[in-house]
Amino acid sequence: MATLRLTASLKSIFVLLACCFISIRLESLGAETYDARISEKQILTPPPEAAPRINGPVVYGARPGNPFLYRIPTQGERPMRFEVDGLPKGLKLDTDKGIITGVTPLRKGAHAMTFTAKNSHGEISRPFQIIVGDKLALTPPTGWNSWGGQMIHVSDAIMRKAADMMVERGLADVGFQYVGIDDCWMRLTQEMYDNRKNWTVKKHSAYDHIATQTIGPIRDGEGNILPNGKFPDMKAMTDYIHSHGLKAGIYSSPGVKTCQEWAGSYGHESADADQYARWGFDLLKYDMCSGGAFMKRLRTRVPGFKVEDFWAPMSNYIRSQNRDILFNLCQYGQENPWTWAPGLGIQSWRTGGDLNHNVGNYFTNALRIATELRAYNKPGQWNDPDFMYIHRIRDVARMAEASVEIKLDTNQRYQYVTLWSMVCAPFFFSCDIETIDDFTVRLLGNADVLNINQDKLGHTAEVIRNDNTKETVMIKKLSDGSKALAVFNRDPANESPITVKWQDFGHEGEASVFDVWRQKALGKRADGISVRLSPNGVALFIIK
Repeated sequence: MATLRLTASLKSIFVLLACCFISIRLESLGAETYDARISEKQILTPPPEAAPRINGPVVYGARPGNPFLYRIPTQGERPMRFEVDGLPKGLKLDTDKGIITGVTPLRKGAHAMTFTAKNSHGEISRPFQIIVGDKLALTPPTGWNSWGGQMIHVSDAIMRKAADMMVERGLADVGFQYVGIDDCWMRLTQEMYDNRKNWTVKKHSAYDHIATQTIGPIRDGEGNILPNGKFPDMKAMTDYIHSHGLKAGIYSSPGVKTCQEWAGSYGHESADADQYARWGFDLLKYDMCSGGAFMKRLRTRVPGFKVEDFWAPMSNYIRSQNRDILFNLCQYGQENPWTWAPGLGIQSWRTGGDLNHNVGNYFTNALRIATELRAYNKPGQWNDPDFMYIHRIRDVARMAEASVEIKLDTNQRYQYVTLWSMVCAPFFFSCDIETIDDFTVRLLGNADVLNINQDKLGHTAEVIRNDNTKETVMIKKLSDGSKALAVFNRDPANESPITVKWQDFGHEGEASVFDVWRQKALGKRADGISVRLSPNGVALFIIK
């Protein structure tokens, strides 16, 4: 009996050893399934380390002889000390804040330098180039816009609060740069106000109270556009935003009225471009709105009229300013702006309608950029699928009422941000800045997600597998030779294990894998990786 028991024990040991060997072998082959499931409101991004880490782009476009402003996006415990080796003449560094200001060189070309950040926990250096020439936005613009979350509530105080939030909550440290006003900063005439009330906004005292603060003369005696009472001093406001090392955005329309019936720029393009520059703005979102009616008239009255002729005046006036002002064209993808907007010196253009009304279309919009429109994405020119409407936003038909949570679950929000990173979309988010929560800050504040978007190659992710009901797999080339791999479960109801072989995107041999969202090194995998995803789940990896 003792012999039998010993034999049975030996068999158990051999079986256990065999299972361990098989498990180790499978692990080396990448055959185990990595658990990438995400629970409700789960924060994946760990807090930043105390030691310095420099983020953001390594190339930056600027025009010669213009004012320059750049905040070196750096995580780590403050106080921190910054140095720049090779800083061109005419630029200066605030060594405590890491903000570069001054005037760009007159000589066109690449100006190479090295950033260094030090604190009591360590030191780090990173190369950087200012490319002085005709191209801006060598990487997709990044920032926050007021529309989704604030709408009619936008004000000087809100814009300052947004700038403060960017710095205090660490979003400026991962590379968010612009703080943008959308519609409703201008004035209304009494007639415009009456028309607006009768249009879509429900009549109630909250709307009346806010809108009546904006009634008054639209322009002064010299034709300069006037802000409404919620913006007492535009120049002081942009100076405040700039003091944080951030940039300021503004909004208008080529029509007489904006989308919400406030004053537009039609017939005053030159005066408005001059005014934006005097106020110190760095970006213009130019929205079709009532301009569509004027375009129809021009088509019938002007022989040989082309759509680009309608947008060219403001683009030309913006480029003529002694200031670098990005131009974001918003024609909702009508008439294929990606084919003609780059010729006007425009840096980004909308590819479709507003996502705040249809936030569930985020995947379709991004997938289109990764497929049929990918050839039009490159440094200096970017397809814009609209903002990332994340967290709480308002209903345009009840814009004076409180903001509400978007109708996307936690996994979909991770998909949304991952997609905008992978397809090189302008990395702008829009939400109620006054209620922003820790989950949203950490969702947006993953440095590697932003760095993938800001990679200097500007390579739009390729779709290597797509089934709209099951799974989508994307691969994006990065400038250091590695690749970003995004794996999406498209099933809204069921978990799914998804396997990607390295040979699916032309790689042979083993590769190291890094989980971007969890900031976790997974070691080497021999021929691929399998991941288990939640319904609507996503995993994002860097493959080296």
